[in-house]
Amino acid sequence: MKRNALGRGLGALLPTSKPSSGQPSTDSISNIPVSEIKQSRFQPRTVFNEESLKELADSIKERGVIQPIIVAKKPNGYELVAGERRWRAVKSLGIEEIPAIVKVIRDSDALELALIENIQRENLNPMEEALAYDRLMKERAFTQDALSKAVGKNRSSIANSLRLLRLPNKIKDDLSDGRLTMGHARALLALESDSERLALRDQIVETGMNVREVEQQASASKKSSKGKIAKPKDIFIERLRIDIERKMGAKVEIRHHPKRGGSVNIHYADVDELNRISDLMG
Repeated sequence: MKRNALGRGLGALLPTSKPSSGQPSTDSISNIPVSEIKQSRFQPRTVFNEESLKELADSIKERGVIQPIIVAKKPNGYELVAGERRWRAVKSLGIEEIPAIVKVIRDSDALELALIENIQRENLNPMEEALAYDRLMKERAFTQDALSKAVGKNRSSIANSLRLLRLPNKIKDDLSDGRLTMGHARALLALESDSERLALRDQIVETGMNVREVEQQASASKKSSKGKIAKPKDIFIERLRIDIERKMGAKVEIRHHPKRGGSVNIHYADVDELNRISDLMG
């Protein structure tokens, strides 16, 4: 059965309620003072492109706010639920009010909601997404399988995202700033040590290596550092290894002997990752 693209979805996490006397109506659009709205404590997004925000502000200046933000009522004002870019753009223009829909939402759902909203808009960089998944697993006691259902992502994608947290901080910063892509990071994770990863990272930044080139260099580095392992030298076998590694989302080794056969080794970090690999293998 096909999974809902957004898991539980925003609607399931945003129950309606009757407004208190004198308060803006829920589920209807009200103009809320910008000064009474605070940034969400659960916003997974940490990087906001200034040029993109300026373009949004110019559009709002010309046409107004077309889509209202969503806020939660709090004792001392409102807390953002969705629409932080619009809120920031309106603040930068000095506009005093912004159209908003007021909702009642539990703190326990706020992080999940913020993550779903950003995934829906594809707003998160790889590290923001990985950190948000990690936080959800810790704060909501989610397994990878439960998290997969909640946010509408397959478990292998979530497992690959969480693997980024093992990388050195320098590479994490590169992912946050856009110097490296998810593809680069997955190739670097195939290396054995942080020193190897950082050395190859420097080459990527200096020369602009693409993902395929990084995969080839990582493979060559593993061959030289583990001469005792009979790594495949045949380009066809090596392509198969890379394809299997990509599909499994895990480190793969092929020990190939043209006349004697060989073996395929798939590495995993924990029981969750082993279960994920088992599911992929049927």
